[in-house]
Amino acid sequence: MKVDFVYSRHYDLIFHVLSHIKVENASDLYDEQYIKDIAREKNGPVYDVITAAQTIQDYYNSNFERLGVINFLPYFCDSYDAMKKAFVTYEQFTQEDIECFIKPLNEILNKESAFFFEYWDVLDKEREPLKQKAEMYFAEKLGKYSCVFNYFGKLCKVLMSHVITRNGRGFSFDSSHFAALIRFPDSEKAYDFSFIQLLHEYTHGFTDSLLNMHISMNDGSHSLSENVVIVADYYLIKAVDEKLIPRYFDWVANGSNVVLNEQDFLSRFCLDTDLNSKLMELLGDILKT
Repeated sequence: MKVDFVYSRHYDLIFHVLSHIKVENASDLYDEQYIKDIAREKNGPVYDVITAAQTIQDYYNSNFERLGVINFLPYFCDSYDAMKKAFVTYEQFTQEDIECFIKPLNEILNKESAFFFEYWDVLDKEREPLKQKAEMYFAEKLGKYSCVFNYFGKLCKVLMSHVITRNGRGFSFDSSHFAALIRFPDSEKAYDFSFIQLLHEYTHGFTDSLLNMHISMNDGSHSLSENVVIVADYYLIKAVDEKLIPRYFDWVANGSNVVLNEQDFLSRFCLDTDLNSKLMELLGDILKT
């Protein structure tokens, strides 16, 4: 199965800036350790992205339902300039959004890019020898789930981020392929968790529609969509790569001391009868492909 791997400076610039902004929902990428690491990399009097990011933080949080799309718009842009233009011209942003958030954000991006693009180029070059092995691992793993891509008739794209601090981003706007962005694994020990995150993002692309609702951070529907994906991936992994289940439970535990088994897992992520039936029917059809 062919898998396209993509690395992009302008995608990563967005996630670099967002790592400096505290967000009051599950999309939060704020990371104090990353901020300290970047400060050491700068090592001198340079643009103060920390203070600048704080000036747009409140507006971003107050209007996240509209503005959160900045996490995804870069996917449709083949250059940094195209991305900035897309931010300004996106039709769902209000004029207040443009003045209070988008224009200040673009100014932050312009000033911080002077450091970040050079930093990113060095990081990308340093990781060049690691890419082939990592990509082979992901391609092999994804091949085990070819039933998913065959069922929906879609190709597979993996966007590797050098800087996103946690989680990933799934892109489901294009009917021709599944695409998701995850953090490039820093070591072979991180491969499994990175792959599970990738599968998680892809699965959103076909389970979110089962909810038949607009998914929002504010009304609990996002949490429900997460639970559906977590259950769906458990059954997918169990069907095609069962030895990964212990690692999957570790990923679900997310660094806590909770030790999950199947009974604990299914009790913790229990879906209502109707939704569970729809999910099981869809997974059954996929796994027959």
